Amino acid sequence: MPADELYKPASPRSEVDSDDDLDRPGPSRTRGGKKAKAKGKGKGNMNAWEATYKRSWDVVQEDEQGGLQAAVDNFIARGRRKRALQSEAPLRRSLVRHMFIVVDLSESMRDKDFRPSRFDLTLQYLRSFVVEWFDQNPLGQVGIIVLRDRLAEVLVPMGGNPQEIIASLSDKRKLEPSGEPSLQNGLVMARGGMSHLPSTSSLEILVLFSAISTADPDGVMNIHQVLDELVTGRVRTTIISLSAEIKICRQIADRTGGRFGVAIDEDHYKDLLWETIPPPAQTVAAPTTLNVRDALARGGKAPGAGVKPAGDLMVMGFPTRLPAGESFCACHGLLKRGGYMCPRCGAKLCDVPTDCEVCGLMVVSSPHLARSFWLLFPVAAYGTL
Repeated sequence: MPADELYKPASPRSEVDSDDDLDRPGPSRTRGGKKAKAKGKGKGNMNAWEATYKRSWDVVQEDEQGGLQAAVDNFIARGRRKRALQSEAPLRRSLVRHMFIVVDLSESMRDKDFRPSRFDLTLQYLRSFVVEWFDQNPLGQVGIIVLRDRLAEVLVPMGGNPQEIIASLSDKRKLEPSGEPSLQNGLVMARGGMSHLPSTSSLEILVLFSAISTADPDGVMNIHQVLDELVTGRVRTTIISLSAEIKICRQIADRTGGRFGVAIDEDHYKDLLWETIPPPAQTVAAPTTLNVRDALARGGKAPGAGVKPAGDLMVMGFPTRLPAGESFCACHGLLKRGGYMCPRCGAKLCDVPTDCEVCGLMVVSSPHLARSFWLLFPVAAYGTL
């Protein structure tokens, strides 16, 4: 072959073909451009940072023999350390709890940093949380408040029926996220729903907040005044953020004696949520009621001078189970089968435990009362053999 043909310049057509393989802004017109565009994503059009969620087996590492016993032992040791941190001393706890769960249903709940999404994961955890909460707090009552479109809406009123709460959390058509949240409106509604409750019970608010800001109304009262009312009313407020730490959320949790946490991943989110299930220990002295003042007057000494005043008493009633005939209930005003009869006024109630809508008596059953005492005397931790 002649030497001049070896160093012959490329034809204009070949230069155009080589330039077509380069990535240019706008839609690609060649096959090479499609391959280059698809190379950035993995199988199933998944981004690189999303692939780790479905490769959970990468976290588990084998030992020298090729087994998984080391990873299993690590998980067991982690659980032992967590149980060892729990106090075994008997503490004074509030067995009668009233809690409002305030759920953020703004547009930020559609984010998919928690799989499958913040919205779906929150509803899934809440359904399991309600079952476990009522199992450990049989005398407690729970209500659900949702925040969306800068408004607060009561999804489930305060009650002791977990099936009703789970059914409301399972209907996604009524829980579509939209708009912006208003933390102030949610706290005001939760505080108003517990204003009639006695101070002998534990008043709590659990906020699941997804946004990084709150769109509160510009009126006579601001969120700082609402915080002062929560502190005065001794309403313990716990806030779990799904995005980042917010200053006002931290202040609300610290001043009311609650907890504040930012969920890192799905497991951490569940741990933060499950930490609110056990009844909180009472760190402040109970209000001095008539019984305590009478005991101090009879003893003639201060509480710390060797005289133990009598404890406060709560009035409870044990209902009578009604037959399966249909009749109107006093709590909902609906025609329902069965139910319970208030021992004081004779009104029909759907479920127990609850507060009678007619006379205000707290109606409980004896099994619920017996199941609540295990929290007062915790079982000692098992020793390692």
